[in-house]
Amino acid sequence: MASSRQGRSDGQLERVTFRKPTSNHAAGVGALIALCPQLAPNSLYCDLLLCTHFADTCTVAERAGEVVGWLSAYRPPNEPSTLFMWQIAVHPAVRNTGVGKGLIVSALNRPCCKSVTHIKATIALTNKASNSLFAILARDLGAPIQQVLWFDRDAHFNGLYESEYMISIGPIKLHPRCMERRQRVPSGR
Repeated sequence: MASSRQGRSDGQLERVTFRKPTSNHAAGVGALIALCPQLAPNSLYCDLLLCTHFADTCTVAERAGEVVGWLSAYRPPNEPSTLFMWQIAVHPAVRNTGVGKGLIVSALNRPCCKSVTHIKATIALTNKASNSLFAILARDLGAPIQQVLWFDRDAHFNGLYESEYMISIGPIKLHPRCMERRQRVPSGR
């Protein structure tokens, strides 16, 4: 069953559904990522693999049949209590409505993430939206947040991309208000 959350955009209440992706979502995911210039595009094949092989930890948000949100995430084999978030994309029409946080909460509420105690992601310092999202998430989960240089612009990206900093949130301590928020956006199974 998919979960729903109401979001406000352009003054109208609109229905957003969060669920595990399927192979049918891959093209829509690619189109959404293309609308987010801060994200590097993936090949369609990569998006197909994410929507199938990693469906348990990835989340798609839909509104009226259109992909309006995407979270690609996985549990690193050497850190099974961590959910690493690779990409978070939110359609411009639904930004600042809670879709980004809803994508993460949907993934965290799934049975496969029951033992997750830490969240990680790499983010450029100039990506204000993602930095803000993770700061709010850490606050709402009652967890400390740390940030350290992970992939250097020159050493790792040959000067082509900005340096990426590893954001680490955890251990997660769910306060009652966070539990309530998590329950309002149950996972799509």
